[in-house]
Amino acid sequence: MGKWNISSDGTTLEPRQSPSSWLRQNSLRLAVVIGVVEALVAYIQGFHYLWIVALLVVIGYWWVRDKAPAVMRRPLWIVAMSQAVAGLLLPALVFGLFITAILGALLLLVLALVLLGDLRRT
Repeated sequence: MGKWNISSDGTTLEPRQSPSSWLRQNSLRLAVVIGVVEALVAYIQGFHYLWIVALLVVIGYWWVRDKAPAVMRRPLWIVAMSQAVAGLLLPALVFGLFITAILGALLLLVLALVLLGDLRRT
């Protein structure tokens, strides 16, 4: 068959993508999305010790990665990476809310001082 597509149909056929190649191409994206969702669910449910679970899962992955069959390495990596993302994101989320509350309180303190100064003018 030649290089040119001379048919009137504009569609071209691409080879089917295997699930393993799709998983290989999207593994980081998949792990981050799973980790973010897991961190949000853990935060809503009040489970603040997710970093301990994440630490155990990542250490378990390091211990198992050379012993696991090649077919299982990528899914195990996705599980370990999603746990690492969730374990890092949950304290960051809690700490971020704490910093936001402190900044809000400082802003309210400054505004209260401005209001006290305004009271002297009236």
